[in-house]
Amino acid sequence: MDSSALKASRSQIYGSDRSEGVARFNSRVRGDIEGLRALAVLSVVVYHAFPSALSGGFAGVDIFFVISGYLIGRHLLLDIEAGRFSILEFYSRRARRIFPALLVMLISMLGVGWIAFSAPEFAALGRQIAAAALFANNILLWSQSGYFDVAAIDKPLLHLWSLGIEEQFYLLVPVILWVSTARSKGSIRWVARLGVVSLLTTIFVGNLEYAATFYLLHTRFWELAAGAVLAQVELRANTLSQQIHGSSSQRHTREFLVYSIAIIFLAILQFGLAGAQAVRNAFLTYCGSIFVLVVGAAAALLADAYARPDAWSRLRTWALQYRTRLAAAGSIAGMLLMCTSFVAFNSAAWPGALTLIPVLGAACVIAAGPSSLPNRFLGAKPLAFIGGISYPLYLWHWPAIVIWRLLNPNGGALGMGGPLAATLLLAWLTKVLVEDPIRFGKLGWVRLARPPLWPVVSGLAVAGLLGLFVVASGGLSARFPPKLRAIAEWSEVNPDSDWRIGRCYFYTNTSSEFASECTPVKRIGVPLVLLWGDSHAAHLYPGLASIQSSVNLDIVQWTAAGCPPTSKPLSGESRFCPQRRATAMNQLKQNNPDVVLLGGAWERYQELGRSPDQMLGLVAETIRYLKADGIPRIVVFGPGPLWSTSLPVDVFRYMIKTGSDRIPERIGRVPDALWQLDAAMAARAADARVEYVSVLRDFCDQSGCLTVGDRSLPRPDLLFRDRDHLTVTGSRVLIEHSTRQLFGGN
Repeated sequence: MDSSALKASRSQIYGSDRSEGVARFNSRVRGDIEGLRALAVLSVVVYHAFPSALSGGFAGVDIFFVISGYLIGRHLLLDIEAGRFSILEFYSRRARRIFPALLVMLISMLGVGWIAFSAPEFAALGRQIAAAALFANNILLWSQSGYFDVAAIDKPLLHLWSLGIEEQFYLLVPVILWVSTARSKGSIRWVARLGVVSLLTTIFVGNLEYAATFYLLHTRFWELAAGAVLAQVELRANTLSQQIHGSSSQRHTREFLVYSIAIIFLAILQFGLAGAQAVRNAFLTYCGSIFVLVVGAAAALLADAYARPDAWSRLRTWALQYRTRLAAAGSIAGMLLMCTSFVAFNSAAWPGALTLIPVLGAACVIAAGPSSLPNRFLGAKPLAFIGGISYPLYLWHWPAIVIWRLLNPNGGALGMGGPLAATLLLAWLTKVLVEDPIRFGKLGWVRLARPPLWPVVSGLAVAGLLGLFVVASGGLSARFPPKLRAIAEWSEVNPDSDWRIGRCYFYTNTSSEFASECTPVKRIGVPLVLLWGDSHAAHLYPGLASIQSSVNLDIVQWTAAGCPPTSKPLSGESRFCPQRRATAMNQLKQNNPDVVLLGGAWERYQELGRSPDQMLGLVAETIRYLKADGIPRIVVFGPGPLWSTSLPVDVFRYMIKTGSDRIPERIGRVPDALWQLDAAMAARAADARVEYVSVLRDFCDQSGCLTVGDRSLPRPDLLFRDRDHLTVTGSRVLIEHSTRQLFGGN
């Protein structure tokens, strides 16, 4: 097609005035995309409010990424071809869209934190607010990830990691498009290339470093890039009546084929990795690899057809002849792919090969167009309304859920209706009173002068500075009365020396060998005690070390996060556990310990969905193995209590709620399921004729669990440092209570 014909074709689409046509094109709101936004945000909200009801609802975020990439890519490409592309103008539009609602939410969270958060919590919130103001919350979360990191459910701004991903994409893509532009013709070729590299990286290294894979842009870029590629395909399909096969086209075809073959190769490699490793959900990994393999093969066949003009022409003719049916089929297939993601997947190894399923599903629905019959359902008014408030709804829903759970730790599912209703109301008010006036100069039906952007930008900067001030001041504990301040600012430093971290205890993704001090040589006449297990074995070490002054013993410590003290694997354990287990079982015969203490986070494993029957069976199997190996004394430590947030925070909230200035003797309630697990483990230990320490019964009864040790100390002498790990005092108390089981006697 010559240049005059191409211009005529564009004129038919945009109108005689190109700028006017682009404005009309950009101003249209596709109802089906609003409905798709609604499905995405509702799936995320339901997943966060009721995780067991929609196990894969988190995939809604991936659908959002595709939508964002498509809309941004379309707007930028149209602006380039209209001759009015401006990076500054693009950033201005993005700021008006994103900054106002975010600013209101951040300021509100500062107010909530001032009223209801302890000093460490408020400092953590300030750090999150400062990062959010820089759109770097995903980087902060990645840097904080670790075994002793605060639980995700206790981070009110955790959800802003996805906003950080999008903003970082928005910073890169306009520059990439500007560099790729030639003769007023936009091109996303470099976005596509980086997207393929990102996809290959996600498939290959998705299981190697979970935090980086989940939070950082390099494994999410391809999801947004998929939307941008779809935008250019749609634009080219609308402006060109035929495809031109030239040298450039052939070069791109070869590149496309190479990428397709690489995807196929990595999909095959995934099968080997899934079979060689103890993957938590091997079946889902296989399914993801199969899907990637099919998509790669289809892409290779498409590239082959494109390389042959006759075949491509026939394929185009057939697609145009049945375009209505194909659009409907594509939309239905896309819906099925997304719904499958919502109900059948879980968050293990995500993003990864399986993530291609909701991403492709969203792309199919968008590509089908608003006139496709299934997409008309998405344009229904209720869904369009939710889609219209999807951004503020996403901003408000997670803080509302977190705050409600923090203040109502024993609240049931029915109580979640309150925060969800508040979220909907806040989202609608934010759109009407904040978003629309600043973005469009509209307040309801009233037209206003659109305000300048600098006050909003300045406000966001001030919010970030306030967050930094809260961090620098240690959470502003001075806002509490003196008797409450001690517990409000309580924190225990990481127990590096107490647990011998980095020497005899390692975090999840570490394959380092234990230091020589962890395995002392057995001395004649001195009992050798082996401490074997995960962090719940490591937190026993301070107590054991404290009795060495009165009891002559040597301590062997083999402890690693997420690695239970079992002779066979527990589902979902770290991939480094099998090697540690094999090493421990080999060294057992060489070291010949007199006592083996088995410590595991049984309560945490049960909470994370591990079967009690599986845990009991593994413990029984381990006891049989140790007895066969000639170990004279075996002691099993059972599950302990699980605090709602952490013991210091739970005590703080209790004192705030009751108006008390004295730390209570006991608080909390042990769930029946935990008592049942403790009783079952005790019974198994009795049947095997080994010793059993009931951690629950040492610290808890039906009225609650003990909170402090020595009340005469000026600083609260708490027994637990977080949700489930003992402090040094707690460890000493437990070991002192367990001397009969450990060493015999009365």
